[in-house]
Amino acid sequence: MIYYLEGTLKEKNPSWIILEANGVGYQINIPFSLFEYFPSRGEKVKVYTYLRMKDDAVALYGFLTTEDREFFLHLISLSSIGPRSALRMLSRTTPLQLKQAIIEKNLAQLTQTPGIGKKTAQRLVLELEDIAGEKIPLLREDKVYQDGLAALASLGYTRNRAEEAIRKAMEKNSGLKNDLAGLIKEALRYV
Repeated sequence: MIYYLEGTLKEKNPSWIILEANGVGYQINIPFSLFEYFPSRGEKVKVYTYLRMKDDAVALYGFLTTEDREFFLHLISLSSIGPRSALRMLSRTTPLQLKQAIIEKNLAQLTQTPGIGKKTAQRLVLELEDIAGEKIPLLREDKVYQDGLAALASLGYTRNRAEEAIRKAMEKNSGLKNDLAGLIKEALRYV
């Protein structure tokens, strides 16, 4: 299994990227909702992956965080959802928004993805409600978090590096959720 790949982003498309690592170009399927979070072409990036091997095809799916990759794996653990269906779900909405829909039992939102009917949506809620609730990082909706990202971006850091640094800073000190200056200072240790 390939857990992650780190290299240079050679091509960027809303549904896939080409990542060059050690002279090999890997085509990696990505959710459309995460496209904007990937860096520009030519920049370094670390992509957490899931390799799907079937009799007639091999496919690689990629995410910028281990949390998003884990959530994808939880989705495909359900008998009625395969990697393509899970990717379609994550393409219509961010992993955070999908987790929120599961927690809120929002079947209307969950059934907007082609191939996901009411019964599958109910199964999603039943089987993943606890997982979505414990893993949901409400940080992306937080004003201090967003301001911290903007500050690190203005210093020239990519969104991926900035998000990872802020997440690590908040894990080390939960009191930083209301302290922008402290958050930025701590996050700079991790970029």
